[in-house]
Amino acid sequence: MPTARRTVIAMLSRSRDAERLFRSTVVLLDAVPGTQIEGISPLYHVSNLDGPDAMSAVLQLTTTLSPKPLAATLQALRRAHEGAIELDIVDMEGVRFDDADCTVPWPEARSRAAVLAPWLDMDPEANLGGKPVSFLLALAPDAMQVGMLSDNWIIGETQ
Repeated sequence: MPTARRTVIAMLSRSRDAERLFRSTVVLLDAVPGTQIEGISPLYHVSNLDGPDAMSAVLQLTTTLSPKPLAATLQALRRAHEGAIELDIVDMEGVRFDDADCTVPWPEARSRAAVLAPWLDMDPEANLGGKPVSFLLALAPDAMQVGMLSDNWIIGETQ
């Protein structure tokens, strides 16, 4: 029987309907056999200097899927949402994986406040590549461009 591994997934969307897309993604991911959502971060607003603003959130789940099938599942969810959402495997407990479609841990996450800030709020003890997420967030060049919008968005309340 495959081992269930704690996994962190980042969600980002520039859609005005980002919250609904994120909620739908949570439900669909939780329905994948061998996968269970265990944590949902607050919703963050991401200011972009050279493009539309975005929303981001992070999920923690356990899954028996290995990186490649999980990445294929995330790609199918992107297509189901017509490309309006970005989904990335940030980290998978005890796994290092690198191929053309997926790298775990996700190298870009180390410097993206839109991933690190919600993850830190969800799990204050989180580590990525052996470094505390709190430390990585303090060094992230875009840290001033993200801010918490709602900690109860998942139930439909962003105000």
